[in-house]
Amino acid sequence: MDYVSTTTPLTYAFYEGPSWEPAAPRARQAPAAVEPELRVRQAPEPSTPDLPKAVGWMIVGAYGAILGAFALAFLGDAEVGLVLGVCAVYLAVYLGVPMAILRMEPKVETRPDLADFLRDGLSTWTGRVSAGSALAQILTVPIALAVAAAGLGVIVRLSA
Repeated sequence: MDYVSTTTPLTYAFYEGPSWEPAAPRARQAPAAVEPELRVRQAPEPSTPDLPKAVGWMIVGAYGAILGAFALAFLGDAEVGLVLGVCAVYLAVYLGVPMAILRMEPKVETRPDLADFLRDGLSTWTGRVSAGSALAQILTVPIALAVAAAGLGVIVRLSA
């Protein structure tokens, strides 16, 4: 079989690739004039405008009860004191970061007191929620953990 060069005219006759001739220039349209958007700085929305401060203190109290139950149940050894100290530092960070974030957001003109909250409830994206169901959603986990820690403490003290 003879060698056929790839530059023979026969090879180019069946080639359907790009043409060697330059493409015709396309007509260009100028983009439509777009007016620049003026960026208006919007103030951030408060995250908890309907919650009274008493609900936050309820959360702090529940987690404090957990730490107190652990302290009453297990305190008596230096190693336990160190562990409880580390837990106290973590608790301070866990509760301190949201407190710092809430202090940075814009102030609400009027934050409801606990009586107004219990009467009016809480406004959410899907509508109003009664105060009882809002408190149940907010406090179920912390109070359940506090009850469990207290129960654990009673079991530990009674078995010692």
